Amino acid sequence: MSPILIYFLVLDALTKDENADRQLIKLRHPRTNELAIFLYSENDKTIAQMRSLPLSHRSFFKGNDVIPIDRIDFVTLVDPMFLFLPYFVKCSSMFCPLDQILVDESLPELNNLLMKLSELANLKQIAAKKEVGDLILWQYNENKTLEWLMPKIEKVSKVLAAQQINVNQNAAISSSFKVCETRLQATDEQYKRYAYNIISEYLHIDIQKSLLKHLGLPEIVECNKRKADENKSDVIKKVKHKEVEYEEMPLQVIKNITPKLTAKDKALKKAASGTKSISSFFKKNV
Repeated sequence: MSPILIYFLVLDALTKDENADRQLIKLRHPRTNELAIFLYSENDKTIAQMRSLPLSHRSFFKGNDVIPIDRIDFVTLVDPMFLFLPYFVKCSSMFCPLDQILVDESLPELNNLLMKLSELANLKQIAAKKEVGDLILWQYNENKTLEWLMPKIEKVSKVLAAQQINVNQNAAISSSFKVCETRLQATDEQYKRYAYNIISEYLHIDIQKSLLKHLGLPEIVECNKRKADENKSDVIKKVKHKEVEYEEMPLQVIKNITPKLTAKDKALKKAASGTKSISSFFKKNV
């Protein structure tokens, strides 16, 4: 049995200090709510997500050897604020203490970890703060959240434009290939929409809709309409096929029409009457 080879792609910022206190932790993904693996460093005050890209029939060369790759794991830094958004949205109806907001009912063991991670983020960017005596209360604020997300969209959009990433949805050319000079330049709206799609990977669907509206980008409905038309066409085809296949066809009665005899045919028929067949001459007499 051949060994399984996993290839890791790690940012340089996460490998400079070999004695860093990095540890693997499990947290809920802010968009899917499923558990995901993150790399956390309390000293560096950083958190990064471990993401896996399964590969089949892939390999790379090391000297004269061909080494197969079963999976590539890459680590990407994540703003911890994204991790807290679902918890704040869930308790958005009123001001609450932070330890009552960052609560995971299904996995209580995450509560202390979430409170520790909250020290890495500036919660005022997504929530309103109120102090009542010694008690500090928080409440989710959508306007603040959208204003916090806007610079991220602009930053990603500028990087896409600077690196001339092909953001055309209908394009079949990989961004790893050299960009052709004759290629049509993408518009600011296309770069902004592509950046929005990247940021939305860490946003709940409700926040995605609000952000799209805040950016002034119209929703794309052409693909859905085309898909609906295709589904409608398939239904019509199935109905037509069913009617042809199972419909009872009416029976047609074919009437035998005797052709009219000419004068010559009548004369031959009269001459042949009373004569014997030639095969009768070869019958054996009993």
